[in-house]
Amino acid sequence: MSQSSLPEDDYIIGASNQEILRLGQQHAIWRERALAGWRRAGLKPGMTVLDIGSGPGHASFDLAQLVGPTGKVIAVDQSALFLEAVNEGAKLRGLTNIETLKSDLGKLTLPGHSVDMIWSRWVLSFLADPQDLFERLKTVLKPGGVFIAHEYGHYETFGFSPADPVQDRFIDAVKASWRAFGGEPNIAKQLPAMMANIGWKTEFMTPHIFTTRPGELVWNWPMGWLKSDGIDRLVELKFLSEEDGQRFHALANERAADPNSILTTPMVIEVIARRTSSD
Repeated sequence: MSQSSLPEDDYIIGASNQEILRLGQQHAIWRERALAGWRRAGLKPGMTVLDIGSGPGHASFDLAQLVGPTGKVIAVDQSALFLEAVNEGAKLRGLTNIETLKSDLGKLTLPGHSVDMIWSRWVLSFLADPQDLFERLKTVLKPGGVFIAHEYGHYETFGFSPADPVQDRFIDAVKASWRAFGGEPNIAKQLPAMMANIGWKTEFMTPHIFTTRPGELVWNWPMGWLKSDGIDRLVELKFLSEEDGQRFHALANERAADPNSILTTPMVIEVIARRTSSD
């Protein structure tokens, strides 16, 4: 199976109104970590920020408010549905400093020296050739500009406790789906080398991981994906058998009903790098 198996404006998790709602809940949970990362990266009013793989714009809205009317956010996504949500959300919030650009990141082209910061969250892992994207972003970022990513670095930490054998098969299916479509679920570990290839210097790295229990806010992040179409999508795409899909649905329901169960989230690694050259 290849990336061409999906519609041009789709992505492997699926672009839908339900997914827009799930991504909103996801951003609410991760918003504090994103804000802290942006502060570490030196986000300031007046900056131009490129949000690659913006989705429906939850991070773009925060970025636009922080850079203010003298700054600008360029939200890039291949989904027309998501970009429509960005435009509608910006209008509702009175934000006039967000531009949207429909583009496959594999074909993205922007003027040189045009942005101060590039933000990526759960995007690079889906690309067949992230190094190619970095080559094209190399001159888009202004000299001294900063790149910050929140990307998966060790997906294998995801799981329930008590564990169950079907859990391992589910994680294997998730990783297989990524790689079959040309992506890499643990891409964050490869980013420093990729960025060194284009002369960007990695300045900071830190892991982000949650351990949560039923009824807690963070519990709803992975469970929201599982209960929406996370499991069924893998069955639909033939990476998980129908039997294992049903078993994992049952396991998730059992663990949600057990107040003593624990869910550990996939490890996300924050990577901050800077363009030090002027060429």
